[in-house]
Amino acid sequence: MRYELTDLKVFLAIAAAKSLSGGAADMHLTAPSASYRLKNLEQALGAPLFDRTPKGMQLTPAGVTVRRYAENILGNVERLGSEMQRHTDGVVGHIRVFANSSTLHGLAPALSRFLAAYPNVNVELEEHLSASIVKSVQDGVADVGLAAGDIDFGGLETVVYAHDELIFATPPGHPLAEHGMVSLDMALAYDLVGIGKKSSNFVFLEAMAHQLGVSPRVRVHASSFVDVLACVQEGVGISLVPRSIAAALIQRGLVQPVRVDAPWALRSQRIVVKSVAALLPHEKAFVDTVIHTNKPPAAVADAGTDA
Repeated sequence: MRYELTDLKVFLAIAAAKSLSGGAADMHLTAPSASYRLKNLEQALGAPLFDRTPKGMQLTPAGVTVRRYAENILGNVERLGSEMQRHTDGVVGHIRVFANSSTLHGLAPALSRFLAAYPNVNVELEEHLSASIVKSVQDGVADVGLAAGDIDFGGLETVVYAHDELIFATPPGHPLAEHGMVSLDMALAYDLVGIGKKSSNFVFLEAMAHQLGVSPRVRVHASSFVDVLACVQEGVGISLVPRSIAAALIQRGLVQPVRVDAPWALRSQRIVVKSVAALLPHEKAFVDTVIHTNKPPAAVADAGTDA
């Protein structure tokens, strides 16, 4: 079975446009040239990849399979080019780390320590929902994931490196602060201060609210947890935040914590990888730095792998 990468690119362009002419235009090809490329690919694979319908070109079952693998193949080719460019620029390592909002917030000490110790390694850091992080590690889009919560890790190896709890931070004297623990629907009766609309923290809260048939009453979306908690202190509203982020303000009495009566509120923070044994040396060093930065010295030796 032989085919060219350009054939796969043309195939994906046609699939995205649902049109031969549209895909050809996106690839800066004539329609006959794109058709020739597509026929070559179909002959090489031994199956038709599209059905021609009044609604445009629709993928056949074989086409759906090819699209999934073609996206991975071309993604890996792109990442290979990026990696080689980094080598020519003198960078000897590169790690793609995907983290959710709570793990991302607490990553700074470990990240700065690692980058200082490994000046020839770059870290590409992105925020995603925990479930999306798992899929990205499975697909090879991310090298290391930092996820939180009780989710399906799909057979990946995980290492618990910290624990946290989602709470509602309230202004002192807020009606909700009279309760030690509340249900989510009770909390959602009050005005909220949210972090960015696309942050994993707010997307998660919105999803939990929608399960209850409720839309969060958000007065403002702040750009960071620091700004969120500043708004809470001023009485703008309450906010769902990791306890670790609000701990200093709670200790000083500037905000009050209210626990959430839901199993998802207690969260183990985990490093997620395909295989700890298969990590490259600089990736393993990053994982070790995260573990040692977050765990008490006596607990470091007990850090295990949870499948």
